[in-house]
Formats: sequence, C-alpha cells, structure tokens
Amino acid sequence: MLLGWTLYYISGDTMSERKTRPAKEEDLIVPNGSHAMRPNDGTPYILRAVLVDGIPAQAGIDPFGTYSERIRILLDLAHDQLGLEFQTKRFMIRNEEPGICRWGGQGQSFAIEVFVDDD
Repeated sequence: MLLGWTLYYISGDTMSERKTRPAKEEDLIVPNGSHAMRPNDGTPYILRAVLVDGIPAQAGIDPFGTYSERIRILLDLAHDQLGLEFQTKRFMIRNEEPGICRWGGQGQSFAIEVFVDDD
C-alpha cells in the first residue's frame, strides 16, 4: 500500500504527478447525492478522483437512489478483486485507519487515497 506517497500515474498519454493522502469517509460523500425518499434532480453524481490500490478511479459514498448508504468505485483499469466497477453497502473506513476501506464479510480491504489538490 502506498498511503501518503507522491504517486505517478499515466493519464491518457501524459505522465502526471499528484500528491495524495489517505481517504476518510467524509472525503467521499457525494455532494449531489440521491436517497429513495429524497431524489436528486437527475444530474450525474459527482464522484471524487481517487487511487484504489494505486489504480486511478472515481469514488463516492451515497445511497445512489436507494435507501442505504454504499460506496461506489469506477476504476480506470480492472482491479484483481473489484473489477472495473464496484459497489457495496458492506464497507467501513475507520477514523483510526484512514485510507483503508474494509468491505464484505471475509476481511477484504483495499487502500483508497484522495488527491490533495482536490481538497
């Protein structure tokens, strides 16, 4: 896991350098979210640029039109366990362990970082 490091990744055909920090749950709250009892206006959800185990992705925490909160991740490249798109309501990012998202019931986890220049 590369938490808090300067990471290099390829974006299109150019190399970019951006600083990251471990993500907290509040970093990933979708600002224009939608609950089944309080739908949004239909605009696309605003997800945050992140790295998941070093893979560029977009992530957000919201009910996404349902009744319960969940984490949604859209990865730029397939992740060995998560694939290209991942969503679960069985997740937790503990305040004592920012940057580690535990999910499922079998002790699965992944590293998740946000870009400092997006703060």
